[in-house]
Amino acid sequence: MARKTLTLILPQSRPRNPLLVPGLTRRAGPHGNTRKAVRQQARQRTQQSLVALLAGDLAEFEVD
Repeated sequence: MARKTLTLILPQSRPRNPLLVPGLTRRAGPHGNTRKAVRQQARQRTQQSLVALLAGDLAEFEVD
């Protein structure tokens, strides 16, 4: 019996994108404190210093 050759056509796989996986794991977010957060922290430090100064916990020259 004569055998027919069977031709298989396989789809070619696409090359893997090396930038895809790191891009999927990244998350957007702030890089450091915002101006609002810096102002809030300064306001809190000032308030804490005033409270400590009025309570007698700090000498006058220790205040920023």
